[in-house]
Amino acid sequence: MLFIRKIRPDKYLKKFINFCKERYGNNLIAITIYGSYPWGYFDKKKSDYDLFVIFKDKTPKGKKEIKKKFPKISLQYFCTTNDLLRKVKEGHWSIYITLLKSAGILYYTKKYKKFLKKIKRIDFTEQLMDTAAMQYKATYEIRVLKKSRGYKAAKWALPSIRKRLQLLTYIRRKKAVWNIKKVVKLNKDVLTKEERDFVINLDKRVRKRQNSFTKEDKERTIKILNKLNHKIIFKELSSLKRI
Repeated sequence: MLFIRKIRPDKYLKKFINFCKERYGNNLIAITIYGSYPWGYFDKKKSDYDLFVIFKDKTPKGKKEIKKKFPKISLQYFCTTNDLLRKVKEGHWSIYITLLKSAGILYYTKKYKKFLKKIKRIDFTEQLMDTAAMQYKATYEIRVLKKSRGYKAAKWALPSIRKRLQLLTYIRRKKAVWNIKKVVKLNKDVLTKEERDFVINLDKRVRKRQNSFTKEDKERTIKILNKLNHKIIFKELSSLKRI
């Protein structure tokens, strides 16, 4: 069963959707949204709208115009279905899990459903053998986290942990699970109870937009990330390679 969750757009999003429909016509096959807006902790003054704008044949020009006309729109992906499929096949787990299990739909066509079916048929474990690239991403995320403070640090820390738990769940069980409580529970043998409680609490803090993220929180997050990176890259993936 495909994940199709329609999200009701506010006035700002309605203007953006109408702009895209008029500008891109039949080449536009979907506009999807993820992050604080569909997940229920959007702040009108502080939040952006994180979007995928997906095209059929060719990525059109116009990103700069969109940024000027709609400054609150954050175009995370502005590309064709083939571009996204290529990225997924190269091992971009975030795109895979977000499109299949998390992103809400603002606008879509039948072609978008076909596109989701193609992604769903991909066995993601076959795309996870480039451990050098994964190590680079892991190091980069920790480096950014070390420089971040307050809510921005918490907002960076949570998805960094969550996507590793999601990926570990997929590698071990061949299931794409989004819910943070479920993936924590499914991997309770990897994290201590204290670490599991910290992750669940971090999710609550981010949703409540709490600005506190202490030095101790940062150190604990980095310890968890290093543990998960080691588990995924050096243990689980190594066992897959031997099969």
